[in-house]
Amino acid sequence: MDIRFEGKHIKRESDTLIVVFQGAFTKFNEEYANQIVAGEISPESVQNVHTYYHFYKLSEQFSQHDFFFVEDYYSHLCGWYMFDHGNLIIQAFNDKLSQFICNHGYKEVILIGSSKGGVASTLYGLINPYVTKVFGMVPDLRISTAPYGESGSKLFFNNDAKLEEKVKDFSGLLSDYPVTVANKKFYFYTGIRDYGFQSLVKLNKHLYMEYGYDSHLIIMPTADTHSPLIKEHSNLINRIIDDIIHDSPLEDELFLELGGNIYLSTYPAIGRK
Repeated sequence: MDIRFEGKHIKRESDTLIVVFQGAFTKFNEEYANQIVAGEISPESVQNVHTYYHFYKLSEQFSQHDFFFVEDYYSHLCGWYMFDHGNLIIQAFNDKLSQFICNHGYKEVILIGSSKGGVASTLYGLINPYVTKVFGMVPDLRISTAPYGESGSKLFFNNDAKLEEKVKDFSGLLSDYPVTVANKKFYFYTGIRDYGFQSLVKLNKHLYMEYGYDSHLIIMPTADTHSPLIKEHSNLINRIIDDIIHDSPLEDELFLELGGNIYLSTYPAIGRK
C-alpha cells in the first residue's frame, strides 16, 4: 500500500532527528466531520489545517537538531497515523518512516507526540527499529473517535466494526508487528485525572512484563485533565524534552521516583507553568 507521508522537514545537517506527531485539532469535531461527508469542506481546506504544527517552537529551542513535523491527513480528516478510510496503514507508514530516516542518514531518532500524536510516538517507537527514544504525552490509547460521530466513523473505518475494534485494542494490535525495545528509551507523561491514565499504566506494565523495556512514567498528581496537562505545564514539558534529548537524568527536585522508573511530579515541578 502506498500512502502519503508529508510534513515539514527542518534540516540542519544534524545526525539527530526529532519527529513530532500532531495531536488533534480543536476544530475537528462531529460537525466538521459531517461537513466533510456532505462535501461542504474541501479536502484542500482540511489538509491546510494539518500544516499548523504543534510544538513547532521546539525546533527553535533545539536549533542544532533536525526536525520533521509529520502530518496526519488521512481519512479526509485524520487517522491517528494508523488508519485511512477503513484500511490499516501502520506497516506502510512505518516503512515510509524508515525510508525517510535511512535516506537522511540519521543516527538518533526521537519521537515526540501528545494525545493522538502520543499514540503514534508510542506505536512507531515500539515497532520502528531506527528509533532510539520516545516521549509520549497523555497518549489517547483508547483511540477516542466517538466525538466525531457517525460521519467520523464512516471516514475513519468505512463502517468496518472489526477494524474499529482492532485499533482500539492497543496491546493486541502490537502483537501483529515486530516490537523492538533493545537500545531504546521510553518516556511517558500523564496525570491522574487524564482519561487515558489507567490505559497508559496498564500498557506500561504490559510492555515491561512482556518485553522488559526501558521506560520512565511521569505522573502529574494534580486536578488537570487531558488538555490542561499539556497547556498548563509547558515549561515542565520543555524541561523533560531537554532531558530526553541530552540523555540527562530526571531531576530529583522535580520528580520523586516511586520505584520501577515511575515518577511523581513534585511541587516545584507543578509550579513550572
